[in-house]
Amino acid sequence: MPFADLHTHSSASDGTYGPDHIARLAARTDGLRVISITDHDSLAALGAAALSCDAHGVDFVCGVEITTRYDQRTVHMLGYFIDPQSPVLGDYLDANRQRRARRVYAMADLLQQHGYPICADDLRATGETPNRPLLARLLVERGCATSVDDAFARLLGASSPCYVDAVYPDTIEAMRLISEAGGCSFVAHPARYRVVDLISRFAREGMTGLEAYHTLQTPSQSAELFEIARDLHLGVSGGSDWHGDDVHRARLGGVGLDERQYHAFLAACGRL
Repeated sequence: MPFADLHTHSSASDGTYGPDHIARLAARTDGLRVISITDHDSLAALGAAALSCDAHGVDFVCGVEITTRYDQRTVHMLGYFIDPQSPVLGDYLDANRQRRARRVYAMADLLQQHGYPICADDLRATGETPNRPLLARLLVERGCATSVDDAFARLLGASSPCYVDAVYPDTIEAMRLISEAGGCSFVAHPARYRVVDLISRFAREGMTGLEAYHTLQTPSQSAELFEIARDLHLGVSGGSDWHGDDVHRARLGGVGLDERQYHAFLAACGRL
């Protein structure tokens, strides 16, 4: 079992559970001693997560996952050991969340125009963070899809007439802001997102490391990424990308770093 799961999500973004529930679950997971909550474009859960993890005897790493664009390609960048009170990063992430919300509201209204019983106001009424997974769950609840996967495949993916393309900020700018907030940047699931060829470019721009271990990356992909990290003198991170649901096919503590790898991660981040 992994010692550290450095990629999880709470209800502050598109996860199912709040930070206290995640901390309690981590404490009951055999072998798991460290977690990081890396919500999409949000620092909102970090304060409560740190307190809850401390109360349950779990070490905690403040994190965030920022969706960016580089050369017309989507890149997810993880930031570790960030200051959750950073005003510059906080303002930047607020703008990102507003863009994401406008996108999913527009998709909901397009669905309504195509005859589906849903609209942007339905998303607002939930009080939850507006995102495509939430929209998918509402479509399932209303009988428009058999599952969240089905909703994404037929109604929310790029081939759907209700799809709205996302507008993401620049990857290098996100890396700079992570650094300014005291953090270290790691490209998330590069094999899954097919951005392995960009790793060396990001390394030249000061990226700290890469996520070699992930639920949806194969052992051979992980081995290749580990070799790339070694050759480029980059740190290695790993995590389940657990959201607390069945959609992402992950479980908390299912993927991550062993104790030796975690200490190497800390060293790469200048924390030893």
